[in-house]
Amino acid sequence: MSQERLCHEMGASELTQAFRSGALSLQAFYDALQQYGAAVEPEVQAFAHQSSEVVEAQRWVLEDMARAGGDLPQLYGVPVGIKDNIDTADYPTELGYAGAAGRTPSVDAFLVHRLRAAGAVVWGKTRTAELAYLNPPVTKNPRNLAHTPGGSSSGSAAAVAAGMVPVAVGTQTNGSVIRPASFCGVHGYKPTRGLVFNGGVLKCAPSLDQVGVFARSVEDLARVGEVVIGGHESAQGRTIFPMNLSGLATQEPPMPPKLMFVKTAQWDDMDPQAREAFEALAEELGDCMTEVPLHESVTNAIGWLKTVMEAEMHANVGTVVAKAGGVGSEEIKALLARGADIKASDYLFALDRCHHAAAGFDEYFDHFDAIVTPAALGPAPVGHGSTGNPIMSTLWTFAGLPCVSLPLLETADGLPIGVQLVGNLNADARLLRTASWLEKRMLGA
Repeated sequence: MSQERLCHEMGASELTQAFRSGALSLQAFYDALQQYGAAVEPEVQAFAHQSSEVVEAQRWVLEDMARAGGDLPQLYGVPVGIKDNIDTADYPTELGYAGAAGRTPSVDAFLVHRLRAAGAVVWGKTRTAELAYLNPPVTKNPRNLAHTPGGSSSGSAAAVAAGMVPVAVGTQTNGSVIRPASFCGVHGYKPTRGLVFNGGVLKCAPSLDQVGVFARSVEDLARVGEVVIGGHESAQGRTIFPMNLSGLATQEPPMPPKLMFVKTAQWDDMDPQAREAFEALAEELGDCMTEVPLHESVTNAIGWLKTVMEAEMHANVGTVVAKAGGVGSEEIKALLARGADIKASDYLFALDRCHHAAAGFDEYFDHFDAIVTPAALGPAPVGHGSTGNPIMSTLWTFAGLPCVSLPLLETADGLPIGVQLVGNLNADARLLRTASWLEKRMLGA
């Protein structure tokens, strides 16, 4: 097995098996990966912070664990990129924001603690759009450096796509996991809202904020997802238990899944190549997929999400900006001004719709295993002045439903087009199993 293979292609599951068996040493792999990253990072610029000394300190802990004997944890030795809006005790967490330069938390976010307990190595902090909003970082798309990687989890998607880490963690308040996964041609997973505790993560709009995962396979999405899910109480006081995602995600479905194809009201705004690719996909899957139009009223979710997001970001992000003396881009200042103008009655109405949105899809999931829909309006746009339009995620984020983006389609010139699968509330394992089945069918595996 070549060093090139080790650096560029090995996923989390494969790596852990190699480390556990002794077929691969932590030091040899980390040295090779750091050497590769040093060559790639100057072009891609996926990391805000990355340190060989910090990695070395974590390696010593893992090697001590192995010498002590016993079973090694499920992510033993796996390098993970952590979005720079998620607190880490050994790296700065600067939120992609000039006003937070030098910010160094004293403790890890809860999900980072869970990752370390599972044996993962925090490889570095991946770049985020300013305060996890719209103003893009310097990160480039590894699939084509002239194109945006998406956002706000720009660095997380790009780091996985470039081969600098096998998995990475991001966040999504509208489309910040699914869209960059699509643009960069990697696998992306946004769990059901509330399954991952957000303690130690920048609060943008807590009613919408969700943590997500980027990886090279559905199996790795499940492996990392089940580490960060559960172990806390929801805002409503419900205990969130861990989920056995990887055990189910790799199984064959008991029956071939039934899929529901949804174009959404934005279909006419899609890139022509993306429309053509999805029409061909619908024809190919005609034996198991049925096109179903959604009621026109679902378009209201776009305005409701905007209301909730801007009001809550005014309250939360506005506090961060105020403490920094008002430093911020024009996009952030405009956002905070809009949030300040939202009436309490409008916010409360939209928030109530948010809490009930998922129930509107229950009837569909009585008949279908998953909804298939575009992950974005098309391939990654040219240029770096924007992270692209999140509109194809808005409805599903507002409803809090679990979503997966699969890199199954592409344009004539090789730019990725993600296929988004949406599952029922808390049916994440079933969604991942369906995603794995679909990928195997499409790729002929």
